[in-house]
Amino acid sequence: MKVLKLSLFIWFLSVLAVGCVSERKYSELKSMYDECVQKRDKYQTSFAEAEKQLLSEKETNERLRREIASLRIDSAECYMALERTKKLYNDLQELQQRIIANSRDEQDRTQRDLLQTSELLKQREKDVMEKEEQLRQTELRIKALEADLAKREARVNELERILRAKDSTVQVLKDKMQKALFDFQNNGLTVEVKNGKVYVSMQEKLLFKSGSIEVDPQGKKALLELAKVLMEQQDVTIMVEGHTDDVPIIKGSYVKDNWDLSVLRATSIVRILTNDGKIEPKRIIASGRGEFFPINPAKTPEARASNRRTEIILTPNLDELFKILSN
Repeated sequence: MKVLKLSLFIWFLSVLAVGCVSERKYSELKSMYDECVQKRDKYQTSFAEAEKQLLSEKETNERLRREIASLRIDSAECYMALERTKKLYNDLQELQQRIIANSRDEQDRTQRDLLQTSELLKQREKDVMEKEEQLRQTELRIKALEADLAKREARVNELERILRAKDSTVQVLKDKMQKALFDFQNNGLTVEVKNGKVYVSMQEKLLFKSGSIEVDPQGKKALLELAKVLMEQQDVTIMVEGHTDDVPIIKGSYVKDNWDLSVLRATSIVRILTNDGKIEPKRIIASGRGEFFPINPAKTPEARASNRRTEIILTPNLDELFKILSN
């Protein structure tokens, strides 16, 4: 980020030397750029957290299902134990009645047996009450777990729905871009989906002459076709990212280095998209990566040509997903 700010500052000095841009205009552009970078980082981080949380929620739901099944087994065992205890209780009552019916000669012994039986009955009654309370607590816990599981499943389903909608939006956007830019795809332009975003990559030969920051007519035509699609997709954030090869800039040029060149080319494209394409400036981020993110690290002319490109990265709005994650 510090290097990018330095590049923008260098660009600002260059523009002052050429076009005398006011300090106020520079401050506005810098503020817009910092805000867009922060939003981009927030969206990327939140999207990764959303996917991790979705996996965690699924694992938790599976664990809850297993725990509910185990509690159901415990509940069934408690119920069976309760039934056995009740049966024993009834048997003891019958025994008590039989003892009472015995002869008076056995009354003393019977009284002792009755006392023991009475104590045993009291203990059994206590055991029955404890088992019933355990059963009630188990049922309450099962209900609470089922309610929590239903809530978690609803949240997981909503997260999955939003992620599917986002993926669908990205695919629709890619299809629209391919259709709108079909005539340019044999002239150094590609459209693909990476990391949940649409990447429109344009090679230097479509946009610029070597070392220049002025967009060629053919490149401007492609950018305006792209702008038409983006005007229909108001919930998409746009990042224009310039890339160069590793060949140093000739000394004495108004362009200081490859960082400078990549940023100036990005801002040239941004001006076409905002001025001619009528896209709101607050939707766009202009950035440059110099020669430090090559597609092909080889030192051949063909590899360097593929590295000289501008990538327009389109990111759908994820505000709905962030609202769910914040609840």
